[in-house]
Amino acid sequence: MNVKKIMIIGTGGTIAGTGNGASALTEYRAGSIGVEELIQAVPTLERYGPFESIQFSNIDSSEMSPYRWVRLALLINDIAKRDDIGGIVITHGTDTMEETAYFLHLTVDVDIPVVMTGSMRPATALSADGPVNLLQAVQVARSESAKGQGVLVVMNGYIDSAREVAKLHTTEVGTFGNAQLGHMGCVQNGKVYLYYAPCRTHTKDSEFILREEVELPSVGIVNLYGGMDTEILTMVARQSQGLIVGGFGHGTLPQGVRDTLKKITIPKVRSSRIGNGIVSSNSSDIKEGLIVSDSLSPVKARILLMLALQRERSREDLERIFARY
Repeated sequence: MNVKKIMIIGTGGTIAGTGNGASALTEYRAGSIGVEELIQAVPTLERYGPFESIQFSNIDSSEMSPYRWVRLALLINDIAKRDDIGGIVITHGTDTMEETAYFLHLTVDVDIPVVMTGSMRPATALSADGPVNLLQAVQVARSESAKGQGVLVVMNGYIDSAREVAKLHTTEVGTFGNAQLGHMGCVQNGKVYLYYAPCRTHTKDSEFILREEVELPSVGIVNLYGGMDTEILTMVARQSQGLIVGGFGHGTLPQGVRDTLKKITIPKVRSSRIGNGIVSSNSSDIKEGLIVSDSLSPVKARILLMLALQRERSREDLERIFARY
């Protein structure tokens, strides 16, 4: 039987980090170990082979950027064309994992499993979580049930969809998930259990699949706070082609903010700084030219707007996009 390969792409992050001793849990050098060394550190991976690996980057994920996202998506699209590849695993830092995952969810032309994983503790730490996370990510990538599910994040034994997943704690090992919809599934004793599938458009059905290098439009984010000088909105808007406003609660905007936004003519999305729940449209949004983010956090709303603004869009078309993705 000809078993297809799992491609493992290394981008760096804590999973590839080293610290000064086993007790160094928060002070370490991310991206110090190559992806081949990560693979070799998990002997039980062998039974899920064969593997191939690519070192895309070896950085702290706080250095991730749209420039790198575009090139990573193009790399994955090239790999997915190969008949000998059955799944893709990406090792990544946790700080921007939710953003990279959602970007890829919208831009890669795949139906094979694409699984992201990382760790909260460096490779040199006592009870490092990287090896088991990598093992379980590979187990998910080998699972038939993971096909066609878009980009998945596997951390701490749980499986999450790229659209909903978020980092919920600064240092806790079990930090990835979402408070609103719960985990998509789990991995236990090497077996994959999935309980729901993504309903919003992604991967092969997306209108944003990348075929060539592009420079994405600049989209700024302003999260509101009590007594904020609204001139900040104007300053960010001057340097942007789109604007995400993280409002209070249900995306609530004070009158001064609304008055300032009326003067800003670039596309504007009303989101919430809360991080959970839906921001739904109201009668004022249409009059004031605002689009609502649905359940997308400000950082994910930014990604969707960046992709949408690769060409000129009407407000109605942007509303369609935020309702669909």
